[in-house]
Amino acid sequence: MNSPHFEDYKKVFIQRLPRYAVKSARSGTWKTRNKALADPAIIAHLEGKYSVAGLGPWYPPFIILDIDDRDPKEADEIRSKLELTDSNSMILESESINSYHVLLKGEYNRKPPTLKLLKDVTYNFARSNGIEIYPQANRPIRLPFGKRQNPIDPIYAGLDWQQSLYWFNKFDPIDLSTIPSHQRFFDFEPNPENIQLPLERAEILFSEGLQRPSSRNESQYRILYLLWRQNIPQENAVDIVWKWINKKHNGYSKDILYHPGRVQKEIERQAEYQWRTCELNQFYPDSTHNLHNGFIAKADIPDIVEATGGSLPRMKFLFNLVKYSYPRRYRKLISIHRDRLVKWSSHRTYLKYLNEFEQKGIAKRGRAWSTGIKEKGIAAFSKSLNLNWNFRSSQEAVLREGRAVETFGGTVRDLFQPEDFRQMIEKVRSSRQAGHNIINSIWGKNKL
Repeated sequence: MNSPHFEDYKKVFIQRLPRYAVKSARSGTWKTRNKALADPAIIAHLEGKYSVAGLGPWYPPFIILDIDDRDPKEADEIRSKLELTDSNSMILESESINSYHVLLKGEYNRKPPTLKLLKDVTYNFARSNGIEIYPQANRPIRLPFGKRQNPIDPIYAGLDWQQSLYWFNKFDPIDLSTIPSHQRFFDFEPNPENIQLPLERAEILFSEGLQRPSSRNESQYRILYLLWRQNIPQENAVDIVWKWINKKHNGYSKDILYHPGRVQKEIERQAEYQWRTCELNQFYPDSTHNLHNGFIAKADIPDIVEATGGSLPRMKFLFNLVKYSYPRRYRKLISIHRDRLVKWSSHRTYLKYLNEFEQKGIAKRGRAWSTGIKEKGIAAFSKSLNLNWNFRSSQEAVLREGRAVETFGGTVRDLFQPEDFRQMIEKVRSSRQAGHNIINSIWGKNKL
């Protein structure tokens, strides 16, 4: 199966490592498969051949309320307690009679939640309503849209998995910070230190094992970093690295032979530091980074140049607007916090640019501002808008080692030669000097 729908499904619902579970109609029981979840099993689940259950990624892009032994009315009542409706959630049949999965999206103060945060925030609600919340790090949950998982909301009745995925993609996430009776969590200022490492060496180590003496400590850290980038929960990553060093030390580590307990404790400390540091710095795993911060396709760049008349400040602003909209493009309106709009331009120019794009038919704003959390005594706002853009498939996303490039300049440098981009600018500005100035700004002086 090679389709954009299948790729989108995997990006949202699939955690490949470290294991998964299957249940066939013949056996009727779940069996654990201690290996990576591969595409054939996912396809078999969607085609109804057998059922597959998966573990949660560290930053889950979906949430499931697992409701057992209730009638449909009670399931809907539990859903409504979270101010959920059929416009931002979907009730699916579960395999047991009078059991249901409520499928939704969530965020916490406009940021993706971790599995730990999801558990902490929903613990009291789940307990008081007699339900369970998924995904989880060590207990698999049946993947959505398989056999006998039909939507029971009338507006979704009879949909196949591709159609169900389409409507799920249109859901706005609920704000988990509004769930009553949970301990409040506060944001920390990100440390601007660049903590990104190249992946190639870690991938070689993971495949081949230790390469030389006195390299175990550094190698463990690199493997943990690789697993972080793959959105693996911390405790699962510790287990994977522990098994890796036992199997692939290649005789280069005496500690694993004579002091295995010390090695295991060290891996646990390294993982705690890695996961905590990345979380505080808002350095997300690749899949979360791309879904939260957005991505862009190569074909978008010429369209951005033309739409902005080659104005560098406007190109940067529209680049970020399009990039942020890509993973949210199925929604009727996209909510963008004012802080983002200002970051992409300035306090003085962001409204000016939005007005220009609206006049050109590129953007259409919603009527109302939605009030957010007060920060430093000033009310923060989100602006809802719809972008009229020729969105490409997510398979065309420009990625560097699996991650979307953050900046307009970085993306242009990755995709084009200075002379080619200069010609693109001159087509809309009819000024060789303007092209030179923009090239100098993006690549540095004397690149032509």
